Amino acid sequence: MSHANLLALLLPPVSYTPSAPTLAGELGAEGLALDTAQRSANRVTAAVTPYFAEQLLPDWERVCGITPPAGAGYQQRLQTVLTKLAETGGLSIPYFKKLAAGMGYQITIDEPQPFRAGVGCAGDRIQVADIVWVWQVTVQGAGGRVYRLRVGQSVAGERLSQFGDAVIETVLNELKPAHTFVYFVYKGA
Repeated sequence: MSHANLLALLLPPVSYTPSAPTLAGELGAEGLALDTAQRSANRVTAAVTPYFAEQLLPDWERVCGITPPAGAGYQQRLQTVLTKLAETGGLSIPYFKKLAAGMGYQITIDEPQPFRAGVGCAGDRIQVADIVWVWQVTVQGAGGRVYRLRVGQSVAGERLSQFGDAVIETVLNELKPAHTFVYFVYKGA
């Protein structure tokens, strides 16, 4: 039942005629304002959890300190928010591998080392000394995720499908130590 009908039922039955043109217009306008407020309140209530945030997803991103990459779809942005909320903190390789596994990625992390006398062998790659601040994340799979347009999970105006791993790259770049550089390699399944 609309709010206009409810407001009409609140009128004294003998004193007012809800179908009178002036009163019907007033009840319609007030009812429409209340209907709009009710829909807005329902959206806010649903956004208590990011799963149903819809138009309020940017607020979740703001609270989590996330800047979505340009062109990221709703599903990618939602996955980034959910990952940010699930993170517990850590700087070890097992932590990052577990975090990626929780997002549905299988990764390996390699830390290139500079050539050192007594440790390196003939044929080893010679790296610069600062290579100790670099780490390589190899993402296993088909070279990235495919995000397809889905009813209830995407919004109007998005591409039918998007390819890429902006989610894993954004999360790991935000959590990595500030003095390090991470680069990503994608390997097909």
